[in-house]
Amino acid sequence: MIRGSVYKRCQCRDAAGRRIKDCGRPHGSWCYTFDVGPRGANLQQHRLRRRQVVRSGFASRETAEQTLAGELSRLATGVWVDDRDLTLGWWLQTWLSLQMEAGRSVKTLANYHGHVRDVWTPALGGARLRDLRRADVVQVLMAALEPTGGSGSACAARRPATASGAARGNVGRRVERRSVSTVEGYRRTLRSALSAAQRRGLIAVNPAMGPIDGLHWPAAGEAVEARAWEPAQTATFLEYVTDAGGPLAGLFEVAAYTGLRRGELCGLRWSDLDADDGGLRVRHNLVEVARDRIPTEQRRCVLCGREHVGRVLKGPKSRAGRRWVPLAGPAQTALRGQRATQAVDRRRPYRDHDLVFAAPDGDPLRPNAVSAEFARLVRACGLPQIRLHDLRHSACSLLLAGGVPLEVVQMILGHASPNVTRRVYAHILRDPTAEQVNHATDLITRHRTPRSKVPL
Repeated sequence: MIRGSVYKRCQCRDAAGRRIKDCGRPHGSWCYTFDVGPRGANLQQHRLRRRQVVRSGFASRETAEQTLAGELSRLATGVWVDDRDLTLGWWLQTWLSLQMEAGRSVKTLANYHGHVRDVWTPALGGARLRDLRRADVVQVLMAALEPTGGSGSACAARRPATASGAARGNVGRRVERRSVSTVEGYRRTLRSALSAAQRRGLIAVNPAMGPIDGLHWPAAGEAVEARAWEPAQTATFLEYVTDAGGPLAGLFEVAAYTGLRRGELCGLRWSDLDADDGGLRVRHNLVEVARDRIPTEQRRCVLCGREHVGRVLKGPKSRAGRRWVPLAGPAQTALRGQRATQAVDRRRPYRDHDLVFAAPDGDPLRPNAVSAEFARLVRACGLPQIRLHDLRHSACSLLLAGGVPLEVVQMILGHASPNVTRRVYAHILRDPTAEQVNHATDLITRHRTPRSKVPL
């Protein structure tokens, strides 16, 4: 049987100098204590492991007894935890250290640090782990969804704003409001951290687990609309870039026809190309992260041994990311032009990393600078503003419109399964699917006798 005791703590002593447990004077405070170590027959042999919990500061015996009864009930049902008054802010910093020791990807670590620094520590860092409730998590997430200029947004008040009221986002971008997927990333970070706390017995329930009522997250299987140019718009952009003759023209050409991610393009090496230039292997990914977020042992380049500040060349994050990608004719032509351009650069002092797309001195490009140059070119040619990553969506549109099976498109894009491709590009699949259905229907209708339309 689990037992505890209640007693009064004061300075009163009896004639022998012993503390009086049940002093009747109106001073001091009431306390309780109970064991949380081994119990029953094993108590004697595990005496060194015995541990008592003491709580004090109660104004009356009744309050102390009621609180003790609640603690003993939780202990008996196996949901009692001893957080020792740990705060969420302390645990998040401890968890980040554990993630770094576990060898997490530098980009993943950077995202974790950003979410903890910008969202969870300012909002709930001072809250005790044992007092954290689901309502607290929901309130922070709802505030993050509000426009950054809104007066009711706790997150907006903490973000530095520009003269126009927009907040500073990742890599210095100005954003008017956070997207649903971004805020969902905040929740996943907290959920992961609290799951680790739960496994260590610091909390009994993870308040960030499961769907959040009142927040309209995309349901499972629901399409996430991805922005993409029409083929004519993509052609206009590529023609403009080719005529402009910028140093990244070849990179944008390859991106439009292969659907490679930005980091995969910046990390592509000549040795990754097939001998006949018919395709390429994705083996590397170049990421840009603040230097203080990169573990010391990962700062040196795996190719030259030097440190490229804020840039890390690593392998793909998942097994699906390591893949073969076919090269269309225009992409092959762009790569031949890039090889000729790089041959001129090599006549000057050049630090060879075997990179297909590199700085004039041979060092890796800065991925954020590549995105900035893409945005500048899009504005210059007057096309609808999209991200560099959205060229990947345009490439997917071309593959699907050309009749490439969904499973093959999934492998080319590096998705974990066709379900991911189907969910992200459901809206792009509509036109090819409708065309195929009409073609199948024509197999019957062409044999039917034409009839005049019957008025409804």
